[in-house]
Amino acid sequence: MVKSILYLLIFIILSVSVSLSQTYYSSVAEIERDIQAEQFKRLKTDYKSDTNVNVTYYKLYLNVTYNPDYLNGEVSIISKSRVNNLSGIFYDLSNNLTIDSVISGNQRLMFSHLMDRVNISLASTVNSGDDITLIIYYRGVPVPTGFGSFIFGSHNNEPSIWNLSEPFGSSDWFPCKNVPSDKADSSDMWLRCADGLTAVSNGTLTGVENNSDGTHTFKWHNSYPIANYLISLAISNYAQYNSFFRYSLNDSMPVVNYIYPENLESLKPQLDKTISMLGLFSAKYGLYPFINEKYGHAEFGRNAGMEHQTISSMGAFFDNILAHELTHQWFGDMITCRNWENIWLNEGFATYGEALYQENTFGRTAYDEFIKFRFSDSKRAIGSVYVQDVNSVEQIFSSDRSYAKGCSVLHMLRGITGDSVFFSIIRKYAAYTSIAYKTAVTEDFQNVAENVYGSDLNYFFNEWIYGENYPKYNVSWEVANTGTSQYRASVKILQDVNSNPSFFSMPMKIKITTLVGDTVFSVFNNMQLQTFDFDLSSRPLNFKIDPYNFILKDVRGENILPVNFILYQNYPNPFNPSTTISYQLGRPSFVKIRIYDLLGKEISVLVNQKQREGDHRADFIPAGLSSGIYFYSIEAKDPEETNLLFSKSGKMLYVK
Repeated sequence: MVKSILYLLIFIILSVSVSLSQTYYSSVAEIERDIQAEQFKRLKTDYKSDTNVNVTYYKLYLNVTYNPDYLNGEVSIISKSRVNNLSGIFYDLSNNLTIDSVISGNQRLMFSHLMDRVNISLASTVNSGDDITLIIYYRGVPVPTGFGSFIFGSHNNEPSIWNLSEPFGSSDWFPCKNVPSDKADSSDMWLRCADGLTAVSNGTLTGVENNSDGTHTFKWHNSYPIANYLISLAISNYAQYNSFFRYSLNDSMPVVNYIYPENLESLKPQLDKTISMLGLFSAKYGLYPFINEKYGHAEFGRNAGMEHQTISSMGAFFDNILAHELTHQWFGDMITCRNWENIWLNEGFATYGEALYQENTFGRTAYDEFIKFRFSDSKRAIGSVYVQDVNSVEQIFSSDRSYAKGCSVLHMLRGITGDSVFFSIIRKYAAYTSIAYKTAVTEDFQNVAENVYGSDLNYFFNEWIYGENYPKYNVSWEVANTGTSQYRASVKILQDVNSNPSFFSMPMKIKITTLVGDTVFSVFNNMQLQTFDFDLSSRPLNFKIDPYNFILKDVRGENILPVNFILYQNYPNPFNPSTTISYQLGRPSFVKIRIYDLLGKEISVLVNQKQREGDHRADFIPAGLSSGIYFYSIEAKDPEETNLLFSKSGKMLYVK
């Protein structure tokens, strides 16, 4: 997952300019794009894995050389049969690599290697529940696809060898079942490389073997379930920078960073932020899911980040990308999308992790600003959040849809449920035993959300995950004076006709501002055209739907004044020393406002002029008048003063 150099330069310029205020909210989704667009062309069209087996274990023993670039591999795979009388299986491996042999026990097995698939004939049939243990020996130079599935690169004239397998690239460099739905229960990665280089992978380093031939073998063991695309390697002349995440009074976990030596000192302040992020996200999501192993970063040759389990590969280190890849350890690594159609469960959650980091580090204003930008991105999304075309890497990793709109869905859900319930949903989802350390689809998250919230959310997920676009509201209102100091505001909401759904159903706040303050009402907008009536004890001045921006939307007509002619009760009443007479014009008019005493004698003319439609006011300051009852009246004629449009009078009490 990568980004163009241009985007990185823009980020550097902007981040320097605002480093003190921390107001730049970089979009990690924009960074996670391939700079080698041609690699998008090689995809697994209509791919289906071998559903007759479940992989339970991978052991990769790789001898990686640099100059010349070459890979010799010995990969052990243990799978469990799902059917009876199984006589053959297949795994995925690019035809750019050469298979020397396939071994089971002491037997060489018959195999064919065609169309990036290794078809293997078993020595004897196996039944459901039986283990199948194979070792595949192969060699060659991987040809990278996607975001750079296996790269022999360099930095500062030193080797930098790394992988980024998501979504389809694992089989470019090791035999596997190339789908996210089948996690291995555990894995080992043994990496043999030249002395002077450090080889990094998932889990815990159990030992480093000196081979006495100018090479070392780094032995990494991962004890947690892992998806094939999260198995990683990174090899370079790393400088190591260690710290600890202390998650209780007596317990801590190593945080290990493998950084190019020339960059380490400048990156230390950023790397140190990982500790507080681990604390923040452990509080929000539940304890870091791989607490018995490690978390860390391995610098690699993409201006991006990739959430390899326990060791994110990083080519950029700004705040948001650190938060994004760390959040993935819960959502993407511990809970992995079962298929690429549901990638928003990975990327939407990780993008929302950026929002939470902003909120908890810089305050709610920073969070709101971050969401504002994600809303803007979301409005460009084409199609449903649920990916329809998983044969396209660009479709799977659409920044506007999978990242921004996925994040927006979580923000809107938070608006519906409230903070306490929302974070309870997130923690319960992360801890839910049927999906924790396994895989999930949208319905799994929906079920948890509904159970915690206590209400049906089918309307919400149907329209925001499986539907398209967003609501476009056309709003207007009318205000009626229903009695002394009593008013009724009628807010009308008309939605543009959408494709799917035809209109959106959403709980909504409506804020009405009156002379004495704001009142916020809760409604459920579930019709194409709907009117809501609100009774108020003070004159309404304007209104706003969704005042806290919890709905991805466009609004037309907000704050446009009603088109009625209205004369309001003066305020205050009784009054001393002055009072205000407010009125509303439904169209441009010539207006006269007069004051009379009890005998009908005209005392004052407050207004005598042309005025535009809308709200107006006139102040009355009595001079030399005695206490008592007085009257005020309004006449509104057309601008040529030929036709009377509106007239009304009111009564007021002056008290000295």
